[in-house]
Amino acid sequence: MKLKYLLVGSILLLLLISAGCGNKSAAGGEVFTAASAKNTDSKINVRMVKLLVEDQTDHEVEITEDLPASPQIFAGLERDEFDFAGLFSGEVYNNYFDEVEYSTDPEETLEQAQTYFGEEYDIKWYDPLGFVNNYSIAIPKEVAEDNNIETVSELGEYADVMDLGTDNAWIERDNDGYQEFQETYGYKFKDARGMDASLMYKGIENGDLDVVTAYTVDPQLKEYDLKVLEDDKQFFPPYEASIIATNSVLEEYPEVDEVVESLVNVVSTEEMTDLIYQVDIEGKNINEVTKQFLEEKDMID
Repeated sequence: MKLKYLLVGSILLLLLISAGCGNKSAAGGEVFTAASAKNTDSKINVRMVKLLVEDQTDHEVEITEDLPASPQIFAGLERDEFDFAGLFSGEVYNNYFDEVEYSTDPEETLEQAQTYFGEEYDIKWYDPLGFVNNYSIAIPKEVAEDNNIETVSELGEYADVMDLGTDNAWIERDNDGYQEFQETYGYKFKDARGMDASLMYKGIENGDLDVVTAYTVDPQLKEYDLKVLEDDKQFFPPYEASIIATNSVLEEYPEVDEVVESLVNVVSTEEMTDLIYQVDIEGKNINEVTKQFLEEKDMID
């Protein structure tokens, strides 16, 4: 009987040891979790974190991706499921906090995101990675060059003979939708059609559309040779990309904080557009694309 209890105790001890080892990296560090939404730029952002942390520390990072939207990331943070994520400053305007004051100023938007999300979820919202992914107005580069159009204001001279393609949501959006756009810039297009994004880009390719509302890192901007016009009246709210991390991880592992800080201002909007183009249009492996980018920046060997 004593032998039976001894064997049972030994097995339980081994199970406890195994369970503890399951949270350790191969090098003896911790295993963290990074969350990403469905968009390719967010996936690249957390892969940069993973590659750098694993290159420069004994820790590892597991990625949970294709979450439907940011609310699922914040819910995971509340449940202590995630240690890192890639998010955007303009998210602060999506009805999380009553006291937020709407602004299209990048610094004000970032400050509010860092303050309110930081306090609510006990996280550090890092300074931006260097690129933005917000609404923009885009036209064929050839049209822009032939008519010397650089800004959204300058487009107004031709808008009454131009057809606009946009997603359905923008037609009805508050704050930064089409109605407010007309009030800010003082003109409207000949026609504004809501549609799926793929149809929107096909429409401008075959000449059925003259203008589209694009996200600033859409790979189709490169694929169809489109020019993003300068939002000279700062109409669209900024969605600057940042990494966030839980304060509990950063306090216990300050070396991780140093690694993530090194990603501030590392990738421009043009560079991110190119990275997404390689993944989404050329079909390259997202891990290899991200790794090559960091190698070219001399951030990993």
